[in-house]
Amino acid sequence: MGMEGTTETGENDQATADLPGEGAGAEPALLTREGMQLSRKGRHAEALDLFTQALTIAPTYIPAWVASGFALGKLGRYKEEIKACDQALALDPTLVDAWINRGFALGKLSRFSEKLVCCERAIVLNPSSAQAWNARGHTLGELGRYEEELTCTEIATSLRPRYLGAWVNRGYALMKLNRFREAVSAYTRALEIFPGFAAAWVNMAIAYCHMEEFARAVSCFYEAELLRPLENPRSLYWKGVALSRSGRRREAIAVLAKVVQDDPRQADTWIELSNCHFMIGEIEESVRCFMIAYGIDKQDIKDNLSQAVTLLREGKKEEGVRCLSQVFGILLR
Repeated sequence: MGMEGTTETGENDQATADLPGEGAGAEPALLTREGMQLSRKGRHAEALDLFTQALTIAPTYIPAWVASGFALGKLGRYKEEIKACDQALALDPTLVDAWINRGFALGKLSRFSEKLVCCERAIVLNPSSAQAWNARGHTLGELGRYEEELTCTEIATSLRPRYLGAWVNRGYALMKLNRFREAVSAYTRALEIFPGFAAAWVNMAIAYCHMEEFARAVSCFYEAELLRPLENPRSLYWKGVALSRSGRRREAIAVLAKVVQDDPRQADTWIELSNCHFMIGEIEESVRCFMIAYGIDKQDIKDNLSQAVTLLREGKKEEGVRCLSQVFGILLR
């Protein structure tokens, strides 16, 4: 199974427009200023009403379009956020914040190639924008280009050393590159900035699992759960692994049982359960769990082989080889 995503901070890292100055005087500026103050308090729906009022009075007032896009994104209305950013950019194509926010919305819609274009436009306009570099890095990670993601996060943290989202995304890239000890260092830095970021604790725990430092992994999971319950199946799986390899197998069984209850087709979890039951002498249950995993693997092997043959016949060599790699990964488990 994979690791819990580390994009909470990075991907939610929208840019906020500057507050209009007190001396702006005009009603649209005052409405926008009041709306942005509400938005910073998390009252985005109320803020959006004020931005709409400002734009009704002055349809070309750029700060209201940028702020409107930000609020729409916070409300999950990403297609509308893109339209608001487009309005702002039609008025001024040099708006870095609008390019960043447009990219944010495209990313939420899984349109990563388009998001990358927005990030690169923002960097051309302002090469010192840590937000733009981090957003570009996050996008490259979503496209599987982890070395480039790492480079972007290094630039972002050099520009803004206390940039939480960039440190977390840096840790994620390092984990995807199997550089787990460096990932732990990145997550440690993130947690020095904000100890209350549960996802960083979880991902550091997973890194420790890969390093076979299971007691430390268990401690990290404990810290994460002080902040919020573990509900993500991936997080629960790795917690189960950490407990199992620390000799706490009955606790591991209780955790892993939640994973297969949520998704019975998790073969890795059934294998781990089988090992736990075997080690505490519950042989029949161990065999049962193993046979379930075997049944899942057998079907997955058949499906992946069939898909690989189809892709190779269609000339899609890269995708076909990827399917074959999945088969070999199952056989070697």
